[in-house]
Amino acid sequence: MTTATGEKLLLELLDGFLASKVLMTAYKLDLFTAAREPIARDALRAALDLPERSFRIVVDACVALGLLHEDGRGLVTPAELAPFLVRAEGRPFQTTTYLLEYYDEVYRALSDMDGLVRSDGATSPFKLRDYFKDDVAAIDPQVAAEYSRYMDATIARIVEVVLATYPFGQHRRLLDLCGNTGSFCAAIVAATPGLTGAFLDVPACVDIGRRQLAARPELAGRVDAIAGDLFRTPLPSGFDVITMCRSAMDWGDAKMVEVYRRAREALPPDGRFLVIERMLPARVLPEALPMYLRGVYFLAKSESTRYRSPQEHLALLRAAGFSDITELEPPRAPYEFFQSMRILVAGP
Repeated sequence: MTTATGEKLLLELLDGFLASKVLMTAYKLDLFTAAREPIARDALRAALDLPERSFRIVVDACVALGLLHEDGRGLVTPAELAPFLVRAEGRPFQTTTYLLEYYDEVYRALSDMDGLVRSDGATSPFKLRDYFKDDVAAIDPQVAAEYSRYMDATIARIVEVVLATYPFGQHRRLLDLCGNTGSFCAAIVAATPGLTGAFLDVPACVDIGRRQLAARPELAGRVDAIAGDLFRTPLPSGFDVITMCRSAMDWGDAKMVEVYRRAREALPPDGRFLVIERMLPARVLPEALPMYLRGVYFLAKSESTRYRSPQEHLALLRAAGFSDITELEPPRAPYEFFQSMRILVAGP
């Protein structure tokens, strides 16, 4: 968050776009991999086969931004950045690296942002919009696989925080709505003796989940996969806790009330419904800037996705018929990029 004011603030914001484009471009050119060990400028340019002028412009900007270090040995990718920027066979999934590639596509979709604002996102060319189809069976398996890879890779620490915040041991059966490949449901069940579960999502994601569950014999008979439509598929009875993690931002108010009402009707009288989501403060605060900026990305992602405050979710839950609602604040954030997570616990 910048501390600049006046004209300096405007200039810093304009430079921010150029800085992020330098990062994305240098990554696409694989400049950081070529500089994983100290290398002279001429040798680096030759390795990348780039024109002298454009090479110097990009490299100088990278050095000034701290993306490259330069000394008497030449240019080198800083050790603290190498895990994210240097390509290597079999390297572990890194959320920041994924976002580097993902936001390159987002930037193209935001090139006509005034058009997105005027159309409320309807004019977006963003390819991952295909995940939001009325016919869930028509969702491209490749799109689902790419999205699921990110969700699966980031779920473990979210589950740790959720388990530190809410006692699932008081329940017998868990149903996770918008459960993707079942990674959240499986992790909660695995950590809670005596608990069984099921997850519901679109067929393309559930197919991946079934394959993953088949490789985990310790969960045999404890987690079921349900392929279907959140708004049409009948929710099974017999579950005393229903969860919705990282998905309550994806639809407008009317749709969310519908989902919340379906969850309430599926619960027994002593059941609980958990909304696990990043939530905005009640009023605009500078420290929540990353969430407001991610909201800008939502203009490209869909025509309905947006973060809400706990008070807004509370109103939707009440409109769906819930009356006993508690807000829980986790003891810590799961990730630097995943701040302001809250858990709303609602009873019929």
